[in-house]
Amino acid sequence: FLTDNLQRALSLDALRSSHPIQVPVRRSADISQIFDAISYSKGASAIQMLSSYIGHDSFFKGIRAYLQKHKYANASTEDLWDALSEASGVDVSHFMATWTRKIGYPIITVTELENGSQIKVLQNRYLSAGKATESEDETEWWVPLGIETAESKIQRPIDVLTSREATFDVPVSTSKWYKLNKDTVGIYRVKYPASAVVNIAQAIAEGELGTNDRIGVIADAASLAVSGHSSTSDFLTLLRAYASETELVVWQEIATRTDALQSVWVNESDEIKEKIHALSRTLFSPLAKRLGWEAASADEDSLVGRLRALAIRAAGFSGDAEVIAETNRRFHAFFDGDKSAFNTDTLRAGFAVAVYHGGRAEFEKAKSYFLDSANPVDQQLAALSNLGFTKDPALVNELLEFALSDNVRNQDVHQAISALSTGEANRERLWKWYQENYDLLVTRYRASMSYMGALVRISTGGFIGYDKADEIERFLATKDTSKFQRVVDQSLEKIRSNTAWFEKDREDVRMWLANNGF
Repeated sequence: FLTDNLQRALSLDALRSSHPIQVPVRRSADISQIFDAISYSKGASAIQMLSSYIGHDSFFKGIRAYLQKHKYANASTEDLWDALSEASGVDVSHFMATWTRKIGYPIITVTELENGSQIKVLQNRYLSAGKATESEDETEWWVPLGIETAESKIQRPIDVLTSREATFDVPVSTSKWYKLNKDTVGIYRVKYPASAVVNIAQAIAEGELGTNDRIGVIADAASLAVSGHSSTSDFLTLLRAYASETELVVWQEIATRTDALQSVWVNESDEIKEKIHALSRTLFSPLAKRLGWEAASADEDSLVGRLRALAIRAAGFSGDAEVIAETNRRFHAFFDGDKSAFNTDTLRAGFAVAVYHGGRAEFEKAKSYFLDSANPVDQQLAALSNLGFTKDPALVNELLEFALSDNVRNQDVHQAISALSTGEANRERLWKWYQENYDLLVTRYRASMSYMGALVRISTGGFIGYDKADEIERFLATKDTSKFQRVVDQSLEKIRSNTAWFEKDREDVRMWLANNGF
């Protein structure tokens, strides 16, 4: 839930072009644009935060009362809050008002007081593009802080920030470590003093923090680097604390963040990009080697199988020679009839690495697997989605033509082109394809224009450069994008935000790589 929903919601809601969970619908075009990660993922995250705050027993007691009272009838948001308030004794409506009716969420900045027994916390609106302006920073959220320390890991429900800033008792000088947002159920980012980050990193390395907290710490560090509230070098240093990590969901978050770094740094020199790949290998190659290609036992946990696939893909994409060689061996053995070369978990990763490092032979084999209707549908789509990892310009052009052919269903076009957005040269060709086929795409998806939003996000979201954002904006300004304008705004904002991140921390990353043996 944290990696698939909360972090996705936080990512989108960090944009100026986001929207509240509760938003008025004034025209039909608004409907398809608001059912996104905010309505679903932030909405679900807000419910989880509320449930954690008032207690699960009170939450479900209130839900039962709400359903019973309004069965066979209509109900409003306030009816739900009233039921939960009565069950918990907490003014839920007041608690939830800012979370559902206001755009965005806060960054909580922690300052340790000189007395060694207290911290001051300050809330401001968090934006991935940087510091919010005064007019953007008017909301004061009701924030359950969930403070825990090494000595007392029980969340204290009384710790709630209800104003711009406040002071709380925390034994800073005597506690081995302290942390806010226990279990990462709160919808906010946390910025700690440098000394506190060191202590938290040590706690992670020693296995003292739970899975959810480990996800939250690395996600916050990466996000604060993007926005400029901290540096990318701080995030890279924190990664070291995860060397012994074993949980799939934590590695998923790490992979998401390192993939983002490699994607944004795509305009760097080949030398620096190789150093970033080397960094990625230090993270994922040992994991891939430890897990191997085969299950250790017949009853292996399915999450281990998914972690194996993640490690193989990440190590292979970052240039691990052993992983690439074994992937190629298994890929060709698979198409020679040895279907045991890949299992359901490693097939997608194996196809991706083989196509990425291969040529026409690997591309055509993966394509043929997609076209064979005898194969399971999910594996067919896995093959289709990996075709875009090719680096051959001729194959890219063939894929773009293939994506609009009768061989690919209308609802699967995004599967065919998504991977193209990850490669520097392929991004340009994909954007050109989108422009050339814009009228055709509009005609095809006229009944579901939200899909046009998905296509514009894929075709533009990976770019770096203010000039590219301006070019995209000029093109789309000549089109009727009213039914997916919110996605257009979000894509443009993401390009500009990532460009600012790259320009801000380009030298910082170079220095960190040099100082850490890369």
